[in-house]
Amino acid sequence: MRCKMRGDDMISERRKSRFFARDWLDVHSITRSELEYLISLSSRMKSAIEREMQDVYCLAKGHDLLAALLFYEPSTRTRTSFEIAAMRLGLRTTGFSGTEATSVKKGECLTDTVSMYAAYNVAAVIMRHPLDGSAKAVSEYFRMMGKDIPAFNGGDGKHEHPTQAILDAFTINECCGRLEDLDIGIAVDARYGRTAHSLPVVLSLFPGNRFHIFTHELLRMPPAVLKFLDLNGVEYHEYTESREQLEDMLGSLDFLYMTRIQRERLPDDDTFYKAKDMFRFTPDMMGRTKGNFGIGHPLPENKENPSIDPSLRRHPKYWATRQAGNGVPTRLVELALSLGLAGSDFDGDVFVQRGRSGAFYTERTPGGRKETGPYDIRPIMNGTVIDHVENDPYAVARLAQLLKLRESGNIYRLGVVEPRDRPDVIKGVLMIRDRYLSDDEVRLVATISPGATVNDIRERNVVRKRDLVLPEVIDGLPNMRCTNAGCITRPEHQEYVASKAVKVGEGRTNLVNCCYCGNLMESQDMF
Repeated sequence: MRCKMRGDDMISERRKSRFFARDWLDVHSITRSELEYLISLSSRMKSAIEREMQDVYCLAKGHDLLAALLFYEPSTRTRTSFEIAAMRLGLRTTGFSGTEATSVKKGECLTDTVSMYAAYNVAAVIMRHPLDGSAKAVSEYFRMMGKDIPAFNGGDGKHEHPTQAILDAFTINECCGRLEDLDIGIAVDARYGRTAHSLPVVLSLFPGNRFHIFTHELLRMPPAVLKFLDLNGVEYHEYTESREQLEDMLGSLDFLYMTRIQRERLPDDDTFYKAKDMFRFTPDMMGRTKGNFGIGHPLPENKENPSIDPSLRRHPKYWATRQAGNGVPTRLVELALSLGLAGSDFDGDVFVQRGRSGAFYTERTPGGRKETGPYDIRPIMNGTVIDHVENDPYAVARLAQLLKLRESGNIYRLGVVEPRDRPDVIKGVLMIRDRYLSDDEVRLVATISPGATVNDIRERNVVRKRDLVLPEVIDGLPNMRCTNAGCITRPEHQEYVASKAVKVGEGRTNLVNCCYCGNLMESQDMF
């Protein structure tokens, strides 16, 4: 009984941490205060590890905590550094590396696999998976099951690698002595290299940073990342013509982040052969860099086609090896924070997840006006008129289909018309006789066509008028799917994860990010 009470007390104490059960899923969920705190604590842990000061970093001593490492894809550095970090922290580890000897080969879905580890009472799940958004799906599943098990994204498809971005920021801070007002180069594969997607988002937390992206035209940075930088006023430049562009910029760069071409993710080898020789960092190029310059790489390098000349691996400006080593202290700190073993002295801003909000429309006084209808559509006596639908001939028809008007036997009329007062503007109109929309149906209309107006008509009078805006969070709508074919929510992957999207930006917008894979879309494209 004493042991049980002592264990309860220890669990209760861990739960007091502001970071307890914190997931590490994507770089958009980290505040500047959190990152600065994490870097400071990681520096302390790195020094303690080098000096074997176990009382500083073995924070789980006396706790019975297990970390599950579930690596569906090959990994050396991420898996091993997490494993070493967990063991130095005082955890024991379990899991698998590769799926050959697991029930995944028998067709088991992801949530069924992780549910077993939850049943075995593991304290944390660290995973790498080929589908974009897989770590987020695991996190959502744990929350739905009421489990305080933090999920760590060790790389999900071509999406993100947030813990790599944190160790990259830690490394750049060590190299340059700061994380602001830097000229950062990103070279080679910006399209499929998930580490290249995460780094500029993390460093955008600090003012004055400028990004220079050197890639082949076929390997350009995903539009979603560039759109994020645009929305946040971050300066960036793309160079896709020749390696000379990189050579010309070398004297201005503070840090160059090289990546390998993700050949395994390319649609064909033709792209690989077109891009493989475009950027290779040579000793001659190193001679053109400034004194405190550093070159990093998330590794591994491809020995047949290395992006950094192997002769430079002992050069003092070569940071890739130290960068990989920084995975242990940074991941140790992330584990310690999420397990409530550290972070009690943190007093900065924490990330707050955007919640589902009902405010997807504003009420407008109808003014007693009778509904006369556009010239070419006969008005209705009672029912709903959806007006100001976006200028798209298919948008109105799509609404009629998604509202299942034909299946329900509703009498409706639709058209794309010119308003009387503004003949230069084209708008869509949908009139539904004797039917009023539920809140979920109005939410659907707001998602398909933010900016539209829903009018309730009684005896040809407009009795209620709602101007629609895009919902903050979009979920639970019929036939909704992410446009990214690699997203875990896509039905063809048979992982049974429902689609969910989050509004991007403020005010009148139709841009959303997939809640799982981060894919940037126009809201109507999800249907």
